[in-house]
Amino acid sequence: MNRINPDFLNLATQIVGDGYLKTNERALASGSKDCFHFSPVLIPQLENCQADAIAFPQTQQQLVELIDQAVRADIPIIPRGGGTGNYGQGVPMHGGLMINTRKMNRVIEMTKDFAHVEAGTSLWTIERDSAEVGGELRMFPSTIGTSTAAGFIAGGSGGIGSIKWGMLRDAGNIRSAKILTAEANPQSLLLDTPEKLRDILHNCGLTAFITEVCFSLAEKTDWHQYVFAFDDFEDALETGIQLACDKHLNKRLTTVFESPVPSYFMPLKKKGACPDGKSLLFLITDLAPEAMADYIKDYSCVQTFYLSPEDAAGKNKPFQIYDFTWNHTTQWAMKSDPKLTYLQEGFDINRISKQIAERKRLFGDQVKAHIEFMAGPNDEIRAGGLSVVDFRGKDQLWELIQASEDLGIQIANPHTHFLDEDIRWYGDNFLSAKQRWDPKHLLNPGHLHSLEGMRP
Repeated sequence: MNRINPDFLNLATQIVGDGYLKTNERALASGSKDCFHFSPVLIPQLENCQADAIAFPQTQQQLVELIDQAVRADIPIIPRGGGTGNYGQGVPMHGGLMINTRKMNRVIEMTKDFAHVEAGTSLWTIERDSAEVGGELRMFPSTIGTSTAAGFIAGGSGGIGSIKWGMLRDAGNIRSAKILTAEANPQSLLLDTPEKLRDILHNCGLTAFITEVCFSLAEKTDWHQYVFAFDDFEDALETGIQLACDKHLNKRLTTVFESPVPSYFMPLKKKGACPDGKSLLFLITDLAPEAMADYIKDYSCVQTFYLSPEDAAGKNKPFQIYDFTWNHTTQWAMKSDPKLTYLQEGFDINRISKQIAERKRLFGDQVKAHIEFMAGPNDEIRAGGLSVVDFRGKDQLWELIQASEDLGIQIANPHTHFLDEDIRWYGDNFLSAKQRWDPKHLLNPGHLHSLEGMRP
C-alpha cells in the first residue's frame, strides 16, 4: 500500500472539483474520527490515526473514478458516512483516501413501502420525506440526525423500531443495495437477496463500497412517548419484559434504565421525568394517554413524562425520548462523568434478572443496567444491553467481560476496533466477499486480525 502523493492529490481534485478535497490538518483530524472516544481503551490506539486526504464526491461517476485511481495507485480507501460508529472501525489505520459520501444524497424513489436512496442520504431525510407518503423507517439509530443510509447498514445493527422489526440483518428490512468493487474499473453490483446482502451488513466498509440502499418502510403511525418511574429496578425490568413481549401492544421502543443512569439525562431531568433514585421505563407506543393509563394501572409505576405525536412533530420540540436511548445513553453518561464507558450485551431474557443480579454481586455499582428490547428473527423478544460502566482500567473491563460471558451474557466488545473480535462477525463469508470485491485489500485496512500481514 502507498500513501498519497501530490500527483494523486491533483488527480483527485480534478475528479471532485475545488473545495471537495480536504487536506488541511484540522479537516483531516476531525473528519477521520468516529465515536471511538466512547472507549477509553481505544482513544490512545486511534486518536492519532487519520487519512491523507478526504474526498467528497457529488456523483456516482466521481466515486467510480476515485476508486479506480486509488486502486491503480495502491492507496487505501476508507468509506465514510456520518462517522457516528462507536468502535473505531471507520478510522484510517494506514492513511490513504477517505471518501465521504454525504454529498451523494439523492432520494431516488420514495413510496409508502420503500425508500431507495443514495449512500449519503441522512436517515432523518428518509424519516421526514417518507411521512409525506404514509411511511416511516422501520428502525433507526439514536443518531438519526446525522447517520447516513450506507453508514447505518455498514456500521449499525438496529435501533428504535427494532422492538417490532428486529435488526437490520433480519430478512426484509433491507430490500437491496448497490455496491462498487475496489478494483481498477470498479464493477457496480446489485445485492438483492438476504444471502448477498449479508456480505455488506455491518461490514464497516471492509468488503465493498455501498452506493445505494433500498430500505423497507413501515406504515406511518402516530406514536405517543411515555416515561414511567419505579422504586425498584427489578420491577422496572419485569414490567419492561412484559410490555416488550405483549404482542397486542404496538410499540416502537421499550427501554429500561437502572438508577442512577436516568440522572444523566439533564434535559429530561429538568422536565421532572427522572426523579432521583428511580429506575425508569421508556415506552413509545400508539396508545393514547387514556388507553395507556388503563393498560399500565396494575403496574407499580408512576408516569413522569409524556410527549404527544403533535408535540413530537412540532418545530419547538426540544427532544424525543429516543434521544436518550441506545448509544445516546452512553453519550449522556459520559457528558455527566467522563470516567464512564459502556458494554454491549446480549442477555437471556428468561433469566436476565438473575444474570444482572449475579453480576451486581460480583461488581457492585461498577455496572449500571441499560436494557433495550428487540424482536428476534423468529418473532421472539430478545434483551440487549448497553450498560454503563465505571471505568477503572482495561484489566477491569476485560475481567468484567469474562465474568459476564461466564454468566451467559454475550458481549460485543466495544473496546476493540477489530471486526473479527465482534460476535456479529460473519467469518469466512466476509473474507470470501472481500477477496472477490477487494482483491488488493485496500478497503479500510487495519481492522481485521485475519488480514494483518497478509496483503496480496
